[in-house]
Amino acid sequence: MKLYSKREWRAFAAEVIKLHREQCSHCLSSRKDGVILQVHHIHYIDGRKPWEYSYEECTVLCKGCHAKEHGIIMPTDGWRFIGKDDLGDLCGQCDNCDTKLRYTHLITHPNWDSMEVGIDCCDHLTKTTEASDLHRYYINRLNRRKIFVNSSRLIRFKDGANSINHKDIFLMIKRTEEGKFRISLNNVNGKKDYETFLDAQIKAFDFIEDGSASAYLNDRQRKIRARRQPDGAAAACEFLIRPRRTIHHSIHR
Repeated sequence: MKLYSKREWRAFAAEVIKLHREQCSHCLSSRKDGVILQVHHIHYIDGRKPWEYSYEECTVLCKGCHAKEHGIIMPTDGWRFIGKDDLGDLCGQCDNCDTKLRYTHLITHPNWDSMEVGIDCCDHLTKTTEASDLHRYYINRLNRRKIFVNSSRLIRFKDGANSINHKDIFLMIKRTEEGKFRISLNNVNGKKDYETFLDAQIKAFDFIEDGSASAYLNDRQRKIRARRQPDGAAAACEFLIRPRRTIHHSIHR
C-alpha cells in the first residue's frame, strides 16, 4: 500500500480524475457533492506499479462505488437474474430485505455471493422487470390452466372418455381398464397412465401450452412421411433406370 502514497501515484491519479471530469463513472457524483473520488484499475498486471497503467486501463469511482466494485459492500447494480422457484408457501426469506417469500428469485453478481430475493428486490437490483414479467406470466398461466380443466367445451362420452379441442389439437382423455387415465392427441395415443383425470388434464394442458405437443406431432408426421418416401423414391428410380427395349424396324426395299 506504500506505493499509493508515492508522488508518482498521486500525480497519475489526479490526471485520471481530471480526464473523467472529476465524476464517478458509476453514479456520476462529483467532489461538489462531497464524495471522495478514487482511481480504480480495471485489471491488474503482476509487477506493474499503480501509475504504470494507461488511462484506458483505469476508471474513476467514488469511495462507495469503489467498495462495491471490490466486494467490500453489497453492490446495488450489475446483478443478473438466473431463475425463480415456487416454494408453495411463505417459507422463504429475501436475502436483501428479509421479507417472507413464497416465490424466490436467484440473482448473481461477479463481486458478491448469489442471493435469493423477492420480485421487487430482483427488479430493483437487476434494473430490469424480468422477475415481475415472469411472475405475471406464471400467474396468468395458472389461471388459464384452472379455466381449462373446468371448460364448458369439454365433451364427455358414455364410455368415460372426455375430449376437447385446444389450440388446434384434438385432445382426448380415456379411462383405462385399470381405472387410470391416458392422453390422446390428434388420435395419437400416449404411453403413460395418470392416476386421476385431473392429473391427465394438467399434463395435457402444459404439454400443449408450451408448444411441445405441436412439435411432437409435427415431428411424428415428418418421420411418417420419411418412412413412406423410400418406397416411392425407389419405384421412381426403378422406372428411370429400367433399360428400354430396342425396337428394330426392318426396311423393305
